[in-house]
Amino acid sequence: MSQTSRLIDRRLAKALVFLQASMIPVATLLAWGLKDTTAALSAALGALVCWLAHCYFAWQSFRTAGARASKQVMLNMYRGMLGKFAIVIVGFILILSNVKPLSPVALFGGFILVQAMSWVAPFWVSRLQKRV
Repeated sequence: MSQTSRLIDRRLAKALVFLQASMIPVATLLAWGLKDTTAALSAALGALVCWLAHCYFAWQSFRTAGARASKQVMLNMYRGMLGKFAIVIVGFILILSNVKPLSPVALFGGFILVQAMSWVAPFWVSRLQKRV
């Protein structure tokens, strides 16, 4: 992998992190507008758990790059996925056991909204690149 494609990959990962971070207040305001402050707090917590997990995955995955480090890249991606899974599980356990009152629908709705950005961002970036 050349230095240029390594930088592009990192830029895309950073863009996704920032896009997901921008969805945290969106999820909060949407839940607050549709229901109440309990739903807003729940949506914010769900969105935050998803974002923190993705930040860990992105950091772990893009620590090394290049053809010579392909085994290390794969190992880092596996570590990143396991860490992301652990952050999500522990985050939900902590939230569900300690936050009262809680709106589970808003909690998972905020999580899903931020996670959906992982699916939307590649299409959005490809459309932007076609325009340039």
